[in-house]
Amino acid sequence: MGTDAEPFPISADPIHHRAPPGLAETSPHKFEKLSHFDGRKHGDPLQHIAAIDRPLLGASSMGHTVLVDMQTFERDILRLQDGLVDAAKVSDAFVNHARLELRSLFDQKTPPPTEDSIGKKFISIINNTDHGGLCKAHRTLFTGNKYADDATKSKVDAEIYPAASVPVDGKPDWTHIRLFIEFKRNGPALDPFDDAKSDAPEADAESRKAIRNQLINYALVIRNQQHRLFLYSLFVNGPEFRLMRWDHAGIIVTKKRNYAQDPRLLLSFLAWFDSLSDEQQGLDPTARLLKKTSRAYMLMDELARNDPSDMLYEEGSSVPAAYTAPQLLPSGSDQKLTNSAPAHNTRARSKQAAMSANKDFEDESYLDAIDLDGEDPRVFSYVRERFRDSLKDDWPRYRLEVGEEKRIFLVGKPMWVSFWMFGRGTRGYVALDVKTRRFVFLKDSWRPFYVGVEPEGYYLQLLASGKGADPRLRVPTVVVHGDVTVHGQDRGHLTLTPLFARHLLAEAKKAIRATSRESASSALRPIDREDSRGIKTKRPSDEESLEATLQGPKAEPLDAADTQNAYYRHHTHYRIVVQDVCLPFSSIRSSKQLVQLLRDCIQTHAIAYEQHRLLHRDVSAGNLIIQPSLSSAVDANGMKKVEWHGIITDWELAKTVPAQGEHSLTKPQERPRQPERTGTWQFMSVAYVQNHPRWAVSVADELESFFHVMLFYAVRLFHHNVENVASFVFDYYEFFSTRADARRQSSPAKIAAMTNGVIRTGAHDILKFTYANGKPHRELNNVFKVLLRYFKARYEILYWEQEQRQEAFLAAQNDEEPPSPIPEESDEELALRTLIRTQARKLDTHETVLSTLSHALDPERRPAPHWPEKDAVPDRLPESYDARELATLLNKMYSTTAMATGHEGPEGAPARKKARTEASEPEMAAAESASGAGQGGWHSVDALSARVTAGRKVRGKVAALD
Repeated sequence: MGTDAEPFPISADPIHHRAPPGLAETSPHKFEKLSHFDGRKHGDPLQHIAAIDRPLLGASSMGHTVLVDMQTFERDILRLQDGLVDAAKVSDAFVNHARLELRSLFDQKTPPPTEDSIGKKFISIINNTDHGGLCKAHRTLFTGNKYADDATKSKVDAEIYPAASVPVDGKPDWTHIRLFIEFKRNGPALDPFDDAKSDAPEADAESRKAIRNQLINYALVIRNQQHRLFLYSLFVNGPEFRLMRWDHAGIIVTKKRNYAQDPRLLLSFLAWFDSLSDEQQGLDPTARLLKKTSRAYMLMDELARNDPSDMLYEEGSSVPAAYTAPQLLPSGSDQKLTNSAPAHNTRARSKQAAMSANKDFEDESYLDAIDLDGEDPRVFSYVRERFRDSLKDDWPRYRLEVGEEKRIFLVGKPMWVSFWMFGRGTRGYVALDVKTRRFVFLKDSWRPFYVGVEPEGYYLQLLASGKGADPRLRVPTVVVHGDVTVHGQDRGHLTLTPLFARHLLAEAKKAIRATSRESASSALRPIDREDSRGIKTKRPSDEESLEATLQGPKAEPLDAADTQNAYYRHHTHYRIVVQDVCLPFSSIRSSKQLVQLLRDCIQTHAIAYEQHRLLHRDVSAGNLIIQPSLSSAVDANGMKKVEWHGIITDWELAKTVPAQGEHSLTKPQERPRQPERTGTWQFMSVAYVQNHPRWAVSVADELESFFHVMLFYAVRLFHHNVENVASFVFDYYEFFSTRADARRQSSPAKIAAMTNGVIRTGAHDILKFTYANGKPHRELNNVFKVLLRYFKARYEILYWEQEQRQEAFLAAQNDEEPPSPIPEESDEELALRTLIRTQARKLDTHETVLSTLSHALDPERRPAPHWPEKDAVPDRLPESYDARELATLLNKMYSTTAMATGHEGPEGAPARKKARTEASEPEMAAAESASGAGQGGWHSVDALSARVTAGRKVRGKVAALD
């Protein structure tokens, strides 16, 4: 589950981006300022962190905005060939009334009107019912002075609501907002966009960036509480306005227009918007908001209650092997159980209670299509707890449709959300399967939409086909999955922004060809390609891409190479449901468990590679999770034991690769399926970061990522000589240096660990793990020592090969003979290099690493290993750990894109998921991907904690300009 880092953050898990991925305890802690952290040691940390927000491709610092004129917006975005004025008739009397009201506001005003006065006047005009009125089905509410009573602690100036859903308390209701409006008093300093830079319209001034981030923040809050395909907003800056359309790929924004002089166009837009259906306003028709009086809503409450049959989940716990569900016996109007278990313990009772209690009936016949699977209905206690937590804080509840069969699931608050507004927008839920009445895990995301990039469910089902042959292969079990299709059609939900950017690029190319009198028929012909399943897909030409993709019977994935100059990632809406709700690695209770669970994950990775030539390509803290299960054996007391197994989740970035040759950088080029680097930045191997894009991910790179994950959790959860874990994590995982070509390199600490074979906690001390009594933890230290020896050997060979190539290149440039491989190398040196190369090649397969871990755990070994029981300590990484916040604190500055961490947001906001990488996921919420956690587990980064601060600080910063 890693965006992964994608380029736009708002908040997330420390590393995973959070658990920003997962989830865990529920009380956020205040971030501890690391006063001893020397910012001078790394130069300007904020400068380095900010670089994560910049896409690898794109002309602007933000890279997500397309600037268009109003006519183009009307024709190509709103799909109104005759324009807004003709599409939505507004009476002349109403327009004249608005013009007079606005003239009184802006004419001869010294000083100019304030943001507050502009907003109130503007909304009074919209809500006016004289002269035929403007909006019939909606009302606009000014909320600029009131915060919402929820975890977001954000206040937007004004919102448009359906007439029946206008808040009565005058505070924002993020669940029902259909369009948000932001007001500023006037002037370029308060305009987040620059019309003079059409290719890079995001203004660079700090005040303007702050306002842009403010708008992004509002859009993100709405996205997190609603299920949307896109969102409209209105930005009003004094007498000028801009219309904006948001989706997961970016923003399409109009050039500023003056509405004070002639308000007809703006009024026509609002009248047109008032006439739209829910789906036309951007709401997802496959996600239905549940009423509190509905049967589905009450069913969720019923199944969230404590159940005495729920099982313990700690590894080694004993659970009764046999279970008999309580039976209902009719007795007049009352029904009693054959045992002491409460009625809500049975699914039949839950259904009956929900049906009889419903008074406000709507068509919920889907709740009656129950198909119990006959399996043990019990669940581990933490699963029901997580589901119950998702119903707190009056969070909106939805019914979601998944897969071609439109199977229905009920969800509440997500366990975690992506920090980024732009990118995959991943949300993870503990969901209720209506059909089986079981709890499952549901992931809603916008997956990359390119030729050869398969959905995650495809890879999981591919791997599941080999489970019978090797039970050691452990991956999530798919219940149902599929791209979310347009209501009543066979087309998937696609992000419009990249398609439109592609369309504009095509128009520009056509103009150039026309000017140079080239033949249009010779340019960019469609090419047939095959995806990994052998299915041919026709790549649309630039000229036909917008119309064909939007109107065609079935959208086809795009070619990464063909869109690499468009600067925008293509996404399609996707949902997947898996059987097990798992635990994060942060739930580990002992160092032995860490090594065992990691071995399970590496074993699965090995089988996937050996049987299917499949590499995961996003091994990270959030994607390694724990699957509790019951043992097959039953003891003499009729009890089973709870077993924990490590599994790998989030296979959406997986890729089938050719067999690897010799350990060398000189590998055959692979055609990229996406125009961005993929993976979670913090756990990428040093070599991959250094050599991307000419070097594809290898087994050795993946094994190094496993190592970084093991270190990440070991430092957080066990005894050692690291004085400040937050500082260590920042130095090792978050910090990076920049090369001359502006590309990032891994942190000096991570590079030093791989090249020197030791991990230092400071200038001189080497990292050492200990028991609680302070004595060395020999087994854990030895595991790290042995693995570091292989990584050190790998990098010695890689750097040696690099030097050889550089020397050969320089010789060729000077027409000289290439240098001999090893000038004057002695026999001893040659033998040593051969030994090092042999060690390095052990990372070309999984065997050596698995043997190292198995040896450390082998109870038959002599001397026998000593692993203490339950030696884990409370997580040493503060829940509030935030790399961006740390950097900005050091600089005594505020960054609106700060990433927050923690297991749950303030006052119940969903945790934030960590970003994968600078451009691949800028799925990264804020840095999208983890309070040290992972994408598929419970541990996650606080999704909205940054918002708590941002909502106040950004507002204060901007208000100061007013």
